[in-house]
Amino acid sequence: MINQAGEYALRAVVYLSRETPGTPSSASEIAQGTKVPQAYLQKILRTMTQHNLLIAQRGAGGGFMLAKLPSAISVLDVLKACDSNPSRIERCPLGIQGHTELCALHSLIDKQAESAESVFATTSIAQLVDTSAGSSPLCNMSSTSSKPINLGLPKDRTNQDKQAH
Repeated sequence: MINQAGEYALRAVVYLSRETPGTPSSASEIAQGTKVPQAYLQKILRTMTQHNLLIAQRGAGGGFMLAKLPSAISVLDVLKACDSNPSRIERCPLGIQGHTELCALHSLIDKQAESAESVFATTSIAQLVDTSAGSSPLCNMSSTSSKPINLGLPKDRTNQDKQAH
């Protein structure tokens, strides 16, 4: 459902959401923290920069940082930037001329893709890194990192969101 580029992009965005806002991380740091090959990650980071999800800062001390708060970036935003959003079925994939509507099988598959797309659209990166509900993405980071997680939520909303989930 999600291609490798989408998975890697989500790892990178989750990683960057845990960094100090306004402080760029190099592609090397992100690659090491996400266990993604650096050369492939650099292409993904450039793509996400072109889609205004990241800011690239050149020069010494440069790197990548989120262009928006984690609460303002949905999982679907990241997946769309990498052409990895769930594929919907709009017409018979078998090319049968008489099929003007989807058969029961393809209708079921399309409904599941629609459901996944809806969940991805309504789930923010901030929600992914909120560890109050259990384990966190990039679990090995939580035990070694002493950095606080910047959820990008207003203080009064953070507790409300935790109670709602």
